[in-house]
Amino acid sequence: MNKNISQPNDEITRVFNDPDAVTDAIRAGIKSALLQHKKMGNPICVWRDEKVVWIEAKDINIPKNF
Repeated sequence: MNKNISQPNDEITRVFNDPDAVTDAIRAGIKSALLQHKKMGNPICVWRDEKVVWIEAKDINIPKNF
């Protein structure tokens, strides 16, 4: 048996089986990316009203409870 293959009870599997943990990880990643863009002055794009819209770094809004 190959020992490099992850077993079903490993940490990644545990996290993926916890929807709240997955949601928390995704939110943390998004928040980090938004903060980086804002800090470095880089715009972001979002999907709004059926089209891509660019948002300037100064206008990036990061909710406190995000």
